[in-house]
Amino acid sequence: MPRAHIIGAGIAGTATAIGLTRAGWDVTLHERATHPEISGAALGMWPTAITALDQLGVGEAARAAATPQRAGTVRRHDGTPLATLDAEHITRHPGDHVRLIARRDLAHILGTALPAGTIRYDRAVQGSADDVARGRVGAETGGTAGGSALADVVVVADGVFSAHRTALLGERYRARYTGQSALRGRVAVVTHEVSETWGPGRRFGVTPYRDGTTNWYASLDAPRGQRAAGGEVALLRELFAGWHDPIGQVLDAITEDDVMRHDLYDVHPHLPTYVAGRAVLVGDAAHGMTPDLGRGACEALVDAVTLTRCLTGAEGRPRAGDVDGALARYDRLRRRPTQRLQSLARGMGRVAHARRLVGVRDLLLRVAR
Repeated sequence: MPRAHIIGAGIAGTATAIGLTRAGWDVTLHERATHPEISGAALGMWPTAITALDQLGVGEAARAAATPQRAGTVRRHDGTPLATLDAEHITRHPGDHVRLIARRDLAHILGTALPAGTIRYDRAVQGSADDVARGRVGAETGGTAGGSALADVVVVADGVFSAHRTALLGERYRARYTGQSALRGRVAVVTHEVSETWGPGRRFGVTPYRDGTTNWYASLDAPRGQRAAGGEVALLRELFAGWHDPIGQVLDAITEDDVMRHDLYDVHPHLPTYVAGRAVLVGDAAHGMTPDLGRGACEALVDAVTLTRCLTGAEGRPRAGDVDGALARYDRLRRRPTQRLQSLARGMGRVAHARRLVGVRDLLLRVAR
């Protein structure tokens, strides 16, 4: 039976574990954290991601936990529409919807699809780049080091700040700060429109959720690590004062405990390969991108099913032979498409936060509606 070690139990790592386990592989998933994902942040699932979830056997559970998002609007701060985005038109298939799902719900659905004991929490993976590339990793649990059996494949899924990516491919490929900081949360305010509002150096978005609450997010230009001395809520109310409804209602309702803040990073420059020996990168470790297109989690799921298909063949059975060829196929299928999305996402973030030629930008968006 072929064996895989997976480093990181986020969306990419857990989804890959499901795919390989269902295909008959012996899988061990190492996770540094001590418990599953509990964040309530929302993720957009495009139809390609829902298809990937179907292939992993959890599509119906994901649909039941998600809220369809049929259309959205980009607006100016005074509420003037700049562009309308119809999900069915964008996906090119009538009846297809972008669905909104809480990250913790997706993590639960994925985690419970694995056999008990597959995910090993509180396990920091050790080993040189050469060891990982050869399929051998060690894991440290609670400060105690232990060995691991030689694997046919090591899947590196430890996120945008992946230490293993840097070790395998070099210091040049560390995550890079984009110059933008994001704040987000959920509040008990009813809204009826998916919208994102653009202003100079900042923006604000709202998406209604299925339980009558609203997911909100904001991003702003800021030095790395900067935090509001007077609190994030006061900063948000100052930056977005006078912006159109329902932004005001959302800001009135939030408290400091509602706000999560993190700086935005992406993987840049683009990686020359997603494969190093028997090690293969998936998800944010391979192509961490800004959230501007809402595609990061989606592409992680597509990575998982593509890698599974490459490693198991059309018959869907475990296959340990020709791993090198399988990983090369995965790299060929996934690297260029995901790197295009990385570039598009970064470009969209810059356009949304533009401080110069804003009138020209807005005019072009309105003409393109």
